[in-house]
Amino acid sequence: MKHNALPVISVALGNILWGLSFLFIQTALQYAASPVMLAHRFTIAVVILAVFALVTRKKITLKGKDWPSLAMLMAAQLAYYFFETQGLQYSNTTISGLVLAVVPIVAIVTGAVFLKEYPTKRQVILCLFPVAGVIVMTVSGKELGVMKPLGIVFLLCACFSSAMYKTANRKSARDFSPFERTFFVLLASAVTFTVAGLSMVSWDVGAFFQPLTNPMYTGSVLFLGVFCSITADILVNYAAGRMPVLKVTAFGALSTLCTMVTGVLILHEPMNLSLLLGAVLILFGIRKLTVSK
Repeated sequence: MKHNALPVISVALGNILWGLSFLFIQTALQYAASPVMLAHRFTIAVVILAVFALVTRKKITLKGKDWPSLAMLMAAQLAYYFFETQGLQYSNTTISGLVLAVVPIVAIVTGAVFLKEYPTKRQVILCLFPVAGVIVMTVSGKELGVMKPLGIVFLLCACFSSAMYKTANRKSARDFSPFERTFFVLLASAVTFTVAGLSMVSWDVGAFFQPLTNPMYTGSVLFLGVFCSITADILVNYAAGRMPVLKVTAFGALSTLCTMVTGVLILHEPMNLSLLLGAVLILFGIRKLTVSK
């Protein structure tokens, strides 16, 4: 019983941390452009993991393993972080988190195509609730002036990237440990966004590091790197190797709830009855998907 509960606890804690990440991303984006912020976040994370691996002599290797599945994992995560941060710039924290809750719908498709994990008729019907919720929230968010159509495009692309990440995560879990998957994904992210960030500031190293002089920015980036990247990724990667893709993905509802609460209570973002109805439809559908057979 304890053995079966561990993956559930891990994926739940990981998603709670991811839910909190939206608050810190929004804060960090006030001081730096998204490529620069992501470069700092992932560089901090990969340096910490590299030091840990050296001290503990943790084995990290690609030899004799299914590296194409790992490459797919890294590409999907890079795409997700790009679309997520772009989506946040065209909407707000609350709506972004709620729209991303429809990831299980995409996960059903990707899981069926790549892993032969086919959904039941009931699961397909339940997918209609989150879709209806996103439609309601899109219309309401546009009326409130807190969402632009381009924001929905970016967030839906993030949904697809997230579902692909979880599918590739389960596949690569056959050869790579949770630590290895986390390390390689963070390394790819650090390199990619450092190049993008330096390019954005015309390769001015001083300008690239300037945001780190602000305590609010540095604190936000440290939280994102340590807790939302290293800790959350390892927890969810562990669960991904022991649970079906749909089950792992459905726990994103916890991330959505955390995002919604922090957006409304801490960032004082607007909430009306239409947005609340959309949220209820999304969370109802995701909750039923979590327990459906």
